[in-house]
Amino acid sequence: MTKNENQRLCGGTFLTLLLQARKPRMGVRKHYISESDGLSDPAALIALIKVMVPDYIAPTASMMGTFKGNTSDFKACKISSSAYLPFKDSAALNTFDDRIKTDYGSAIEAMSDFVATFIDVGTSTKKDEYLVKALLELIEKDDSIGDGQAFYASEDGSIVTKTTLLSTSKFCLQSFLLGIWHFVLLNRKDNKVGQKAYNEWCPPRGGAERIYSSTLGGSITRPIQVYGCEVPVPSVEAEIIDDGQYEEFEDAKTEDNTETDTEKTTQQTINNPIVFNQSGNNNIQIANVDTLTINNN
Repeated sequence: MTKNENQRLCGGTFLTLLLQARKPRMGVRKHYISESDGLSDPAALIALIKVMVPDYIAPTASMMGTFKGNTSDFKACKISSSAYLPFKDSAALNTFDDRIKTDYGSAIEAMSDFVATFIDVGTSTKKDEYLVKALLELIEKDDSIGDGQAFYASEDGSIVTKTTLLSTSKFCLQSFLLGIWHFVLLNRKDNKVGQKAYNEWCPPRGGAERIYSSTLGGSITRPIQVYGCEVPVPSVEAEIIDDGQYEEFEDAKTEDNTETDTEKTTQQTINNPIVFNQSGNNNIQIANVDTLTINNN
């Protein structure tokens, strides 16, 4: 495979390839009536940013026009960051790097959410497979990436070198994408290095929307298996303890209500009740009893 200085892995080229593997968009008619499918370019970029910064606050509706422009420029490798794109925020970058190395579970969960929302996985179109192949070919052609460059792209978050990555045939999609995104954020702070590659893949069309026309990934002829990772979940023991505490509280509350209701309303059933009948002036109350004896002393 021939290396090419025009081929560069960066944020813009990564986003461009991700969007080629996006789930099918809704029809023109639904767009016409202002419905949204949640799969727009800005939505995808916001979701990627949240992999890096989980509590990232998306731009408001009034600022979305500016953000759409930022998204287009970032994808085309014209800008590296902006007020809405925190890709040069050293604190955010260091924190993300630390999460990858010490809290991989939360990081892979975030990327899994991204994949589940945006990427067309496991369908007959094999978009996920073509995405992996395109990224592999781009990494191979990018001669600025050394053979020993480390990627945190293994399913367990461990390091794999470029050389090993290019000889691998089985890929956990979420881990693979997370490892590349981490590499891009930490090692490709100048997004403009990918502009030549973007222009080659998506040639200008006289001001019209650019269309991706590259065959990147076609040179990868070996069989590639793409599978999904098992996302870590909270321990069952912790969940049972929490549920037990909640149930105890609910049970106590229910018992209190039962006692209160009993105090308010008491229903009694008396068998063979005594009934008193009264008549005349000098009344003697006589009850309905089986035997009554009166002694007049």
